Order: sequence, then C-alpha cells, then structure tokens
Amino acid sequence: MQSCKGSSTLKLVWDREAGLNSGCGSKDIGPRRRKWTAAFQGWWSLERRFKAPGVKLGQRYFSSWMPTWSAYSSSVALAQPAQEGLQKVLDVRFHPCGGPQIVCGCNAAPNELLIYDLITGKSKALSGHNCQVQAVEYASQGSLVVSCAESTVKVWDSSTAECLYTLGPGSDENNVAGHKKKISAMAVNPSQSCLVATSGGQGDRQLLLWNVVRGTLVSELISQDREDLPPMDALEFCNNNLLICGSDSSQNGSGLVQIWDVDALLECCRFPANDMYITCLKTNPAGTVMVTGSGDGTIGLFDIRSCGAISRLPLGPRCEVTSVSYSSCGRYIQASCTANSAIVWDTRLMPMEPRERVSSPLAVATSGSRVTKALHCLSHGKPMPTAENTCQRAGFVDAGDQGVNDARWFNSSPVLVTASGDGSVALWDVTLGEPCLRHLQSHSRCVNTVSISSDDDFFCTGGDDQKLVLYENVSFSSHRNWRLTHPLL
Repeated sequence: MQSCKGSSTLKLVWDREAGLNSGCGSKDIGPRRRKWTAAFQGWWSLERRFKAPGVKLGQRYFSSWMPTWSAYSSSVALAQPAQEGLQKVLDVRFHPCGGPQIVCGCNAAPNELLIYDLITGKSKALSGHNCQVQAVEYASQGSLVVSCAESTVKVWDSSTAECLYTLGPGSDENNVAGHKKKISAMAVNPSQSCLVATSGGQGDRQLLLWNVVRGTLVSELISQDREDLPPMDALEFCNNNLLICGSDSSQNGSGLVQIWDVDALLECCRFPANDMYITCLKTNPAGTVMVTGSGDGTIGLFDIRSCGAISRLPLGPRCEVTSVSYSSCGRYIQASCTANSAIVWDTRLMPMEPRERVSSPLAVATSGSRVTKALHCLSHGKPMPTAENTCQRAGFVDAGDQGVNDARWFNSSPVLVTASGDGSVALWDVTLGEPCLRHLQSHSRCVNTVSISSDDDFFCTGGDDQKLVLYENVSFSSHRNWRLTHPLL
C-alpha cells in the first residue's frame, strides 16, 4: 500500500511539474496530513502556474522563428512618414494546398491586388479594381483567386493572373445581376470551393451566392422582411450547406445572427446574439458551436444545431472584438480586441450545454466566475494612441488599429500568432503556463493581417508600412527556399 501510494504521489507531482492536468494535486493542511484537491485550482491564477519543462522546450523550438524575406506592395519610398494616402496591406492569404504562392490585398491602387510567386520572390499585379480591396480569398482548390471591391466581385486565374470574370453591375448598367452598393463581406465554402457568398452593405442588404468556376450568380438569399434587416457584415460557411451571417446593429441595437441552408435556399433561424453590431464570427472544427465577436466587447457562444445560447463572455470595458476563432483541435477559443490583447478560453473548463433560444442577448457572465474564467490574457502591452487625423504620424495609428488586429492558429498545434497595431507579432503556446514563445518586431507600423501556410512551416504578415514579411523556422528549415523580393521592383 505504501509503495502504491508513493508511486501514485510521484506520478501526480511529475504530471503537475510537466504541465499536465492529472485531475488532483496535494495541499498541506497540517504537519502530517495532506488534502487532495483538483489540480486546476493551483493553476487557476496565471501567477501561480508552474513553469514546466515544456515551456523551455517550446521556447527553444520557437526561438528560431525569424523574418527571412520581405517585400513592398508599392515602389513608393517611405521617406515621409506623415504623408497621407500611403498604401496599406490589409489581407494576406497563403495558397490553401501548399503551393508556393501568396495573394495580398491593399487599400488603394496601384498594386491593390498582388500575387507573389515564392520560388522567384516576384509579384504580379491583378489590375482592375482601382480601389480598396475589401476581401480576397483562394477558391477552387487554389486555382482561382476571388476578390471584391466596391460592388464588384472579380475572379482571377491564380497561375496566369488573368481576370476570368467580373461579377456584378459595376459600370455596366445593363448587367443588373449583383450588388448595387459596396460589398461588406465575402466567404468561400471550404467543402464546395467553387461556391462564394457575398453580402451588401447599407443600401443594398443582398446575400448572393456565386459559382466562381462558371462565373454565374447561383441565387439570392431573400428574407421575407429583408428591408427591416440590417446589413450582414460577417459571413462564415459551416459544414456543407449552412451559411452563418452576423449583422450590423439592428433597430433595437442588438447584433443578429442568421443561419441559411444554401441548398434549400431557406433561412433556418435568426436570433439576437450581442448588444451591438457583430464584427466577426467563427465555428468550431466539428461545425456544432459558433462564437461571435461584437463591438460591445463581448463574445457569444451558440449551439448551431438547436440555435441555443451557451454563454456570453466579456473581454474588457470599452473595447471591440477584432477576431475570434477556434484552434484546430477545437479545445481553445481566442478572441482578440482593441485593448491590444487576445483572450483564450479552454472549452474543457466551461459548461457547453446550450440553453433554450432566447429573444434577447444573454446577460454577460461575471468576470470572476470560475466556469467562464479565461485561461490566458495574451497582451502586447498598452494600445497605441490614435491620430486625430488621417495622417500616419510616427507613434500613432489610425482609429481601430490600436489593438490586436488579427490572430491565426497553427494547423497542427494550439499555437497562436497575433498581429498588433504597435507593429509587433507574437507566437503563443496556450497549453503552457507561460505561453509567450516569441515576440518579433518586423514592421515599423501597424500589422493588419497574418496568414499561416498549410503545413505550418511559414507565416506571413502585412501592415501599414506597405510591407509583407515572410517568417520561417530557420533551425528546422523545410529546404523549400521560399522568398520574397525586397524591395518590390
């Protein structure tokens, strides 16, 4: 008995030191007695977590991630930092099937849309929008690039940079199929990657489905009370046939969620999710739970099958949620915000049973509640101050760029990459007690976007300094020698 008890105690202590949750731990309550308690009680506070051996191993591996190549999206030199109208890189996407290619979208012409060949490092300009590109994504297994700007959707051949289709009225008044006003959101169906959904902004309010391989309008999703609905500013495909939409603020001020069956062209359900407009939404890998982020600084969790509310969690006062996502394993949720931080929750420590559908948003959970307490607060420091005008002054950012603007998970591990308005990029392993693995300062201005390659060997960022930066683990190089031309010629 003594031997069994001693080995059990040793295993519990080793598991705790190694960063594992064995389900119980020890606590001294007297000179000769010990009381066994749940191990996560000792881990509940970040300050009390052990710096396990896994922390040092993880930091050693990720310390070799470096910015290896960079390129400018414009040949205009940055000699005058206060100059107005400087080009910004807003979106970067890796080829979804591992091809040596990335596409980036910018806020102004020329070079508002570029495709980079990572073998040669050179780029090709996809000319035609001549204005800010609101969204860009790969489609049809990476053979096509779909972009939207103003009221027009364009489809490009990713290998030749040739424009195949221009979808929407644009300047042709006879072409009535498409959006009449500015497009606010776009999503590509991952299961049927020829199917793309777009939503119109204020004054349009259309939800359109496009077949980008054929260049045709498939259908319009029409609600009976469409005129009373706010525009949908966030779109996400779930499973094969469900399209989830998040709205701007409705008449009563709350943000609405719509779920559509795109095969039957029917609206499955609609419910209020947050007190203010919805900025972003994502689903878990299983397609059963969705998370919404809002301008009121909260996120909402909902069961997709029953449309029942699960919980509503706060990020902080006077902040706005900029991105939400699930890790590839489905265990962790991250929500980034304008407070220059990202909050991470572990779903295994949270009640995930849905309630009945409610007619108004759930009350925000108490910040000190044990069942909703965050696992980590991944902070980049104090937010950057905003400028009082549109000039990009040194040490200031534009309104809305003062926080963590984008965050992406690695595809094979719970490692998060966050991009901040202060020009820094950070890597975090959320399974560790001290999650910060690497902090990189490779941009001179706000970082707007980050993208990770399908095999996790590279990631790329783009920012307000007109620059794209390619990062690689130099100690464990894949020997593919991907690169960008610095500067762009």
